[in-house]
Amino acid sequence: MCMQYDAVMELPWPLTGRAAELDLVRSSLTSHSPRSVMLVGPAGVGKTRLAREARLLASRAGLSSVWVTASHSIARTPLGVFVPLLPALDREPAGTVHDLLERSARALVSRARGRGVALFVDDAHMLDEASAGLLHQLVANHSVLVVLTVRAGEAAPEAVTALWKDDLALRLELSRLDTRAIDALLTAVLGHQVDRAAVVELAARSGGNVLYLRELTLGALADRTLVRDVGVWRLKAPLAPSGRIMELVDTRLRGLDDASIALLELAAYAEPLGGAEVAELADPELIDALQRQGLLASGFEGQRLQVRLAHPLYGEVLRARTSAVRVSAMSRALADSVERTGARRKGDALRMGIWRLDGGGGQPALMLRAARDARWHYDFALAERLARAAGHAGAGFDAWLLAGQTLALQGRPLDAERELASLTCQTRDDRDRVRLAIAHIDCLWFYLGRMDDGLRVAQLAEASITEQSLRDEVSARRAGLLLGSQGPGAAAEVAVPMLAAAKGPSLVWLGLVASYGLGRLGRIEEALDAADRGYDAGIVLSEPDDWYPWFNLYARCEALAHAGRFTEAEALARQEHQRGLEEGSSEARAWFLWHMCRTARDTGNVQSAGRDAREAIVLLRRLGRLGFQHSLLSLLAQSQALSGDHQGARATLARIDELGVQQPRWSWTEFISAHAWTAVAEGRLSVARETFERAAEAGERVGDRTGACAALHDIARIGAPHAVVDRLVAVAATVEGELTGARVAHVLALAEADPPGLAEVSDRFEAMGVFLLAAEAAADAAVAWRRLGKPRKADAELHRAAIRLSRCEGARTPALAPISVRSQLTPAERETALLAANGLTSKEIAEQLRISARTVDNRLQRIFRKLGISRRAELAALMR
Repeated sequence: MCMQYDAVMELPWPLTGRAAELDLVRSSLTSHSPRSVMLVGPAGVGKTRLAREARLLASRAGLSSVWVTASHSIARTPLGVFVPLLPALDREPAGTVHDLLERSARALVSRARGRGVALFVDDAHMLDEASAGLLHQLVANHSVLVVLTVRAGEAAPEAVTALWKDDLALRLELSRLDTRAIDALLTAVLGHQVDRAAVVELAARSGGNVLYLRELTLGALADRTLVRDVGVWRLKAPLAPSGRIMELVDTRLRGLDDASIALLELAAYAEPLGGAEVAELADPELIDALQRQGLLASGFEGQRLQVRLAHPLYGEVLRARTSAVRVSAMSRALADSVERTGARRKGDALRMGIWRLDGGGGQPALMLRAARDARWHYDFALAERLARAAGHAGAGFDAWLLAGQTLALQGRPLDAERELASLTCQTRDDRDRVRLAIAHIDCLWFYLGRMDDGLRVAQLAEASITEQSLRDEVSARRAGLLLGSQGPGAAAEVAVPMLAAAKGPSLVWLGLVASYGLGRLGRIEEALDAADRGYDAGIVLSEPDDWYPWFNLYARCEALAHAGRFTEAEALARQEHQRGLEEGSSEARAWFLWHMCRTARDTGNVQSAGRDAREAIVLLRRLGRLGFQHSLLSLLAQSQALSGDHQGARATLARIDELGVQQPRWSWTEFISAHAWTAVAEGRLSVARETFERAAEAGERVGDRTGACAALHDIARIGAPHAVVDRLVAVAATVEGELTGARVAHVLALAEADPPGLAEVSDRFEAMGVFLLAAEAAADAAVAWRRLGKPRKADAELHRAAIRLSRCEGARTPALAPISVRSQLTPAERETALLAANGLTSKEIAEQLRISARTVDNRLQRIFRKLGISRRAELAALMR
């Protein structure tokens, strides 16, 4: 970590996000009619960094470059910034100001000794009038090229402003970096993928200011708030202002009187100040003065006045510096002020709860309501604090149940399970017993992966609850447990009949379970309907349920993908992932990343899938979701294997074993297929075929027909279509959607060696956005044409395969092997060639294939003759 910190500290940050601006500066300085450039922007956006890059460009173009930096102290002396460059001025009579400027200009130009001059002036808004006049004269007379930086909002000398007003210099406005640019910048600096929530947090805290971003990153590396986990940089704790940040902000606040500091502290703590608080606790004239100084910002949200600090870091520093006594006094004053106005605004309960935590005096009902608000705003640590405060104030079972649930949500499932188990004696009626049972079941299943224990809790609760409608709520949860313990078929069999009469939270939950199970069964339209019904029920609940409505949108994405409607599914998943980022929901982000990486096997976006899977795994591990980690690690192993990284895939599969949780049946086929694709990447096609066969059998056994169809199709893709064609046709007859139909058509065309049929199915795959399968089918057509002695038609299909493969990200499958290999080698020879290309010796290949080493050597010699090569190294290159 220290080495990483030092590297970030010492190296200049790249100009990521400023490529367009750099191109404009380059063209201005080096064109046939070069122009001076004025870089304008707020402090910290990278003006100086861009100017230094421009200086390198000028030097490479053969210009003599000079750099000066203006400041308030130097501005007290006429031409002060240029004095070090003008040694001859002291030995000549002063004359008029015009004479002085003329001689100064000649002196600067003479330093270049016949070369062109590029003058760089940092913080030109601080120049004295004489220096600004000299600068204007140099540019107007075309004596030098000038690049100067000017801080936006600061008064600059008239001569500096005239440079762009008179069109003597290009004015280039530098805005703050957006989130996408910050993501690229952090990735470039840190050298690895950065968790998108960390990017959003750093972007928000820095306000797009590169200087603040750099200092925040350095501080987070130094205190190990920013850590690398599974190859992804993430924030493991809230960002805290470092000492360097404190110093930067202190310079901005220097010179303010006590009343101004007090108002800024109040705004920092309230964040934001509303109209009622302003009227009671603040001076509007002082607010106006601080806004003119760029320290406060005000505006209207709807019809409500909002006063905030002008930059997020001002609040961080002010809050860190405010004493506990002052915080307590402000808390009471703010809470009392809002209570007097009736607390009518959305979010008032949460704000008041926070203030009463710090200032005291909170009533049990208020604190419990604030805790629930914090829970649904995804601030689980705050929700726990508020819930415990409510419990100690007398809110009872409801508060302690919420406190236990928030422990699980913070990634502490063992603590949560113990606390929830201890609440059994505090339940007052069937309603309490239902709520406790559901919370306990969710903790055991989703967090700890103990599905059997969850089923036992459900059975005990059903036996102890007398009211039928309440018992049905636990039965509905048990249907979800069946999804994990027995698979999609069993879950759908129980959930679908219950769905008809379900209402409220039970309908939200059953919609998710039924939709997922029906989708895997291939009953796509029913799956979409169940997801929509669950979602519609969730968004009208007066109080949110433990399962947000977006879970049903996740189920909708899954059903759409099973049908081959990938574009529609991806658009919805990206929309909800973005919403999760904006709302701070790690859970939502993880689930929709989970969906986005699931389709890699078909679409070929294996690199993106790997990034998405790693990020989702980090999120789920932070939340303590062991059962879901199992499924995502299976997808990560598949994406690694599909990219040819069999060693990475093997390591990921080993991590699955280390989790020590029951195999979730909802993703059983994907887990087995991950092993199969890893065997493919290792060149062990016989083992892969057997493993895909087991995946198909598992899918048929648990009701995952879409998974079974995919596994059977995979067997055909690696060279054995005749072995599966009849079985795939039979299973696919019960599965809806264009994707399964195209899979069947692909296998039929492969079995019949039908080039036009393969070309047609390639087009069908492409229309769905399934570019890997489209590329494979086109390559299959090329092989078929080559075997029929039609090289031109084969070349045309190869061209189409290459175009479609270009839409993928590094996918490597047997169907994409060179056409000469596929068309000339038998299946046995291809497997031997793949094993040899992966570096196995003849003895090791013999052990894998259960043949003699002599047979392997003879087979390799035939392979070499067919392919026109003589060494294993050539074979490895050809197979790639």
